[in-house]
Order: sequence, then structure tokens, then C-alpha cells
Amino acid sequence: MLRWHSGCFKGFGRFCPLAFEVPVSKTRFLSLLISLMLVVPAAQAALTCESVFAPSVWKESGGKPFPQDPATLKRVAKEQKESLKVSEFLMQEMTRQSTALKKEFKGKTIELDVLCLGAGPQCAAASLVLGKTNLKSLVVEKTDLVAKTFAEKDFYINSIEAHRLSMHDFPGGVGSLSHLTSQTYAHSTQLATHIQSQQYVSKVPVMLETTVVAANKVLVDGKVMIEVVTDQGVTLRAKNVILGTGLGEVGTKVKDTSYQTAFAEYQKLHQAEPAVLRPIMSTDAFLVSLRESRLQKQGVHMPRDLIIIGNGDGSRIAIEGLLNPHVKTQEDFKIHWIGNTFRTAEEYIQSQNGWDRYVDMIVPQYQKNRVSGLPGHVEKVELLKNGRYLVTVRDAKNNIVSQAEGDMIIDSTGYTNLNGQLLSNVVKSPELVDVLGPLKELSLSETVLARQYADAGGEKLPIYAVGSAAGMLAKDTELAGSPNKNPVAIFNTVARTSQFISQLIGTKPLESQRGVRTERPDTRSSQEIIKDLKVRRGAH
Repeated sequence: MLRWHSGCFKGFGRFCPLAFEVPVSKTRFLSLLISLMLVVPAAQAALTCESVFAPSVWKESGGKPFPQDPATLKRVAKEQKESLKVSEFLMQEMTRQSTALKKEFKGKTIELDVLCLGAGPQCAAASLVLGKTNLKSLVVEKTDLVAKTFAEKDFYINSIEAHRLSMHDFPGGVGSLSHLTSQTYAHSTQLATHIQSQQYVSKVPVMLETTVVAANKVLVDGKVMIEVVTDQGVTLRAKNVILGTGLGEVGTKVKDTSYQTAFAEYQKLHQAEPAVLRPIMSTDAFLVSLRESRLQKQGVHMPRDLIIIGNGDGSRIAIEGLLNPHVKTQEDFKIHWIGNTFRTAEEYIQSQNGWDRYVDMIVPQYQKNRVSGLPGHVEKVELLKNGRYLVTVRDAKNNIVSQAEGDMIIDSTGYTNLNGQLLSNVVKSPELVDVLGPLKELSLSETVLARQYADAGGEKLPIYAVGSAAGMLAKDTELAGSPNKNPVAIFNTVARTSQFISQLIGTKPLESQRGVRTERPDTRSSQEIIKDLKVRRGAH
């Protein structure tokens, strides 16, 4: 048994694993989960139906975002297992095709009409359009999974599946996320399966575990093409390159250089041994570690004092992960939350306009007096002689400097977009130009669908960023009437990508209903879903 021992941290580059404990019993699992998800009457009174989502959704979920009764929990567990069966089938098929392609293409230069980088929701939406044409298209993904961001972690997504609204419909897509879950909020692995399904039925192949090592601009018959060199010995020459790379690589926005170095070192260690908790982790790494530990049937013993940097969804999801039944916390466990200054559950709920999807997960931590907040941004991180970290925070607005000391840091400050680095040989001083077009489902005659790369001289290149890789595409005014206010959510991006691809290649746009429906589809077995996917792929 490996144990957390804060005194063993003699340098940023070293690490000490945490204790692994025997998993709790099923009865204890349900008891713990139910008790933690209950909200005190005072907090319940503060909750209202007015959220950023439609009020009826709140009513549909019975005033609770997550189930609490054992029968529902059992059904949820079964649905997740069925979803994973579908995912395993899809990834086996796409991996087999990827292996064959890499063998066939090795040492060759392959000419493409469209090359999509990043096998996530945006390239899946693009593939659904491209798969209906005779164009030669390919998706390149550096990891071993389609939709890896969602597939490798245990968390519940923010957007809803409701009776009259789905936030996960793909234009021209197949199936419904509701086929995989009966809940208002799907598990991340279920959304991954849904995205994988779209990629599979499109018939546009994915080259997995393929990294782009260089990109260059070349002239072919007087026309500019983008030549991409991969680590698989395959060169891809494309008329159009679509960047569906999402928010980018996990990174930190903390300016302290020694901390940045330590963050990067621990990220490398995490990739080598994903099940082990490290003293410094991103939210993504932390969630992957929790899932790997659960799959290995190992309990995780958290240290006494946890520092969380950042006040976005990532920090909330990290706190949510602490409620997993195999995660153990001490009685005097504390969360020093940099960026969240709310002292009580009531203040937190009020700050979220009465309700958000995390209230039931965060309120229990407040109830146990575990949360203390520090306003401002991190200025400095010091490794103390006792192996703990001292974080100095400055609130520039109020000129307040404060400090927090802890055994472990979870960094939820965000991602780093590496597209500029990827294209450094193609364009030295890139500019992003709005690509405008209609979006029927929002009754918009003209809006930003994507962004095109251009050099400083104004020459436009056949390289296009879509989804969150392009930044914030939707205007605030366009989001005002949307049931999902997040500009980078699938609900607000995949329809734009689909419309843009149709516009780029000159084909009729695929039908998109903006997720509107009259009733919610029932969940289906893995056998039923797989059968339908095979039929749809064959007919596509």
C-alpha cells in the first residue's frame, strides 16, 4: 500500500503517490452518495426554477440534477455499462481501420480534399457532411480515442437532455444521447459514445495515435495546399485543413515560472502513470486519475489540505469528483478555493442566481465547513521545507494579498491553444478572419460560422478553425435566447461547423432542428444501438 506523505516532497520534480485503500461496499456507496447529495432546507429554499436553462427542465428533473434513490442509481450504472459496450465496439472498428490506413499510407504522400485535425465533436460534425460527398477526407487524432476529452474521465456534463430539448443533436447525425441515458445530465463517457457514433456512421476514417510534426504551405498546379507531416511516416497534402482541436492542450495560466515547470513535469508523470495522484494536477489529470483508480478497484486517500486554482466549471467538476465513493477524505479535510470568495452555501447559491448544476455537489462541502475562498489570482507558488505548498494570491481590484497552504494543488485555470505553433511554418504572423454565413436554426441570415487563417499581408490560407478552436463564435445577443449560454458548448458550435463545411464544399446544408423535440426517446440496449449504427453506416 502506497501512502501520501507530504514530507517526501523534496523538490518540484519528485513525487509521492497517495494511499490506496480497499473500495467501500455497495451499501456504503449508496449511503454515502445519498447523504452527500442532500441539500439542507435552507439551501433548498434558495433554489429557484430560473436557471440559464429552460425552467421546465428544472421541473422535469424534480428539482434535483442528479438521482438519489438506489433504484435510479442502479439504472444509471447499467446505462453507463451499456454505453461503454457501444463505445468499445465503435473504437475497435475505427482502430482497425486506422491501423490499416497507417500501414497502407506509410512512406507515401496522400492527397486529400479535406483534412480534419482533432477527432472530437467538431470534426464529427464536419465528417457527417463530408461523408455524403465523393471528396477524399480524413480525420487525424493524436490520441487513441475519438472524443478522448470525454471518454477518459468520470464526470457529468453540463448540458441537458430533457423531454422537449436535446443539447447534443448533430445535424444529419444518428441516434440521440437519450438512447444512452435516462438522466438530465449524461455521464462524460456517454457523450463520448454519442460523438463516436457520429464519426463512425459518417464513414470518414480517423488515423488514431498520429501526431502532426510539421505543416508547410506548398503550391500544386498553381494552387496553395497544406502539407502535413506525421510521426507515422505519412505525409498528407490537403486542399483544406479544418482545425477541430478544441480549447487546446491542458495548461496553466499561473505566471510563476517555477510553478509552470513543476506543472509540466507532473503532467508528464501523470501521462506515464495516470492512476497515481500527484502533488500538482490539472483538473483533467485529476479526473483521469480518479477514473483509473476506480477501474483498478483502488481507493484514493486525499491529503488534508487541497488548493484549487480557478473558479470555472473545471474547479466545480474537481470538487464533484471528491464525492466519488472510492475517494477518501479526512474529517479535517479543507479546500482552499482560489477565485471563489463565497463563505457559505447560501452565498454560493446566490452567486449562481439561485441554482446551477453543481449546487448539490458543492453545498455538502460548505455544510462541513471545508471551503475557504481567496479572491484574486495566483502570484507565486512556493514549495516549503515540510513538503507543502504556499500559494500567494493578489486581488488587484481591492489591493488584497492573501495566502493558502496545502498538500496538493488542482489547477483549473484552462488550456493553451497550440494551433499557432502547429502552423508556424505556414504563417508567421497569423490573423483570423471571420467566415460568415446563415444559420437557419437560429433564424440568422448571417453569423460567424468559423475563422480562416490569413497571413499579415492579407493572403487567406485554406486553413479554418471551427468550434472552440476558433474562439467565441456566438455573439452575446445570439446567446440571449439560447437555452445554453456557453458559447463553446456543442449546442452552440456543431451546427455552425456543419453549416460552414456545407458552405465550403458547396453542398446542401444538413437539416438541424436545434435539439427541439416533442418527447424524449427511451434508452436502448447496446445491442440495439450497435445494430442501428451498422445499418446507418452501411446506408450512409
